[in-house]
Amino acid sequence: MKENKFDGIFHLAAQTHPPTSFTDPIGTWETNVMGSINLITAMQDNQPDCRFIFCSTVEVYGNEGIDERKIKETNTILPANPYGASKCAIDLYIGERMKNKQMKATVVRPFCFTGPRRGARFSIASDAVQIANMMLGKQEKTLRIGNLDTTRAVTDVRDVANAFYLISQSDKSIGKTYNVCGGSPLKMREYTNMLINFSKLENIEMKIDQNLWRPIDIQFQDGDASLIKDELGWEPTISIEKTIKDLLDFWYNKLKI
Repeated sequence: MKENKFDGIFHLAAQTHPPTSFTDPIGTWETNVMGSINLITAMQDNQPDCRFIFCSTVEVYGNEGIDERKIKETNTILPANPYGASKCAIDLYIGERMKNKQMKATVVRPFCFTGPRRGARFSIASDAVQIANMMLGKQEKTLRIGNLDTTRAVTDVRDVANAFYLISQSDKSIGKTYNVCGGSPLKMREYTNMLINFSKLENIEMKIDQNLWRPIDIQFQDGDASLIKDELGWEPTISIEKTIKDLLDFWYNKLKI
């Protein structure tokens, strides 16, 4: 920050895995809270006019969508796991800094997303990796799963990346908080079934793995992205079928090498 001048900073670095946050809450908070404050302080000390775009998370809302309503930016923030709480702390800190005009910042709250390059430890991608290995004959047809009875609306990661880009290009977004989300809410098993259908595999057995099961889970998530659509013209363009197929193709091609 002292040696270089930046137009803007995209801050997405974090411990982002909710199950890990239950087993390592201290590490999660050290990374997500203190790591973020260190970065923000360095920026404010050296480049106070730099744009700062923070990747928060839908997890800050906790179970706000339990009654199946679309979650707005104005909904109550009440996280349901240590990961969400750690991101919430910085979300609120930046909100205070923006309100008092101490930062040229924007807070982005992406909802559930997936797509090519999504890490193997995350839901949907975990299934994609296992199924790709089955297609390659590297794994028996036993699919380790978590809770497939929760409901999520899932967005393509490439649409989410485009939202970050549009935000970075608009002064209108300074001082704002945006939900970034799209798609129709579906049971998690529907995404798993899509992967299986695209694989053309048969007789796959599903087995619950406690390592993939959250001690506390969010039952229903669906978001309202009308604010970013109205102000910046963003909306998702990639269908969930293409997202899921591209995710499976990515892991198949990566694992066959």
